[in-house]
Amino acid sequence: MALPTTKQGLADWILRRLGAPMINVELADIQLEDAIDEAVQWYQNWHYDGSQRSYRTIKITAEMLAGNRRIHQNINAPAYNPTTGYFIGDRIMISNKIFVKVDSDAVTFDSEWTYEAAALNNTDGIDYTSQGQVGIPIPNDIISVVKIFRVDGQGVSGMWNQEYQYFLNDMNWFKGGGSMASYYISKTNMGMLDNMLNTQPAIRFNKHKNKLYIDTNWAKSAFVVGAYMVAEVYEVTDPEVFGDVYQDMWLKRYSTALAKKQWGSNLKKYQNTELPGGIMLSGQELYDEAMEEVTALELELKTTNLEMDSIIWG
Repeated sequence: MALPTTKQGLADWILRRLGAPMINVELADIQLEDAIDEAVQWYQNWHYDGSQRSYRTIKITAEMLAGNRRIHQNINAPAYNPTTGYFIGDRIMISNKIFVKVDSDAVTFDSEWTYEAAALNNTDGIDYTSQGQVGIPIPNDIISVVKIFRVDGQGVSGMWNQEYQYFLNDMNWFKGGGSMASYYISKTNMGMLDNMLNTQPAIRFNKHKNKLYIDTNWAKSAFVVGAYMVAEVYEVTDPEVFGDVYQDMWLKRYSTALAKKQWGSNLKKYQNTELPGGIMLSGQELYDEAMEEVTALELELKTTNLEMDSIIWG
């Protein structure tokens, strides 16, 4: 029979490995699906074929500029004083939590102040020009953002770029018999200055929040509406798109071990129950055997199939 290329195909393959149709495998369809989903999650996060280095473009929009052209978020705030008159946008700290004033006519504290972590996710109607940042939404198939490539620091682009003009002048010098040494030294010096003064943007990313925060000077002339940034990311290998993922040998064995573990867990409640013919159920032994297989396969994944570049995930 052909190797599986779909989730249902892998589910049928697992049941056959566990003894079906010769014996009754006591697993609900949803339990079998959960085992496969968990195995795929392990595969995508740890296996070297589970994710792939990729490069995505980020288009700069007017909303992005308006939401990020501000000073960086202050991690501190003055303590709340009930006698002080506060305005919309003011920040206070109560019990180590920072709140932002969102309504000046409210009669209760909860309607007048909003917890900052929640408020920064919704910029409608509030001007956060002096605090916080607006995260850039990231697709769910991105599990890691490594870096944002350095934005050009020469100030202008095209033929009026300083580097282009310098290169053009040096090319005229070459035609007159000039040396390559001076050009090499000058280019090295310009590159060093650019690396020192135009640093790579710092980033913050958490795959569960699916938002990328870029800590840089958004007032740079390079950040204009319609321009693009390039991000180095890791994107998962989706088995629903690439069906050959379900044929991976480790994934098939691990899915089977998880399903076997669930089967043993289902049977443990019938421990020592005697069936017709004197057969004794032993769900605990099946469970323990499956746990050993699961542990061995997880160790194999982390020691032999680990994506080496994962040490630089940011």
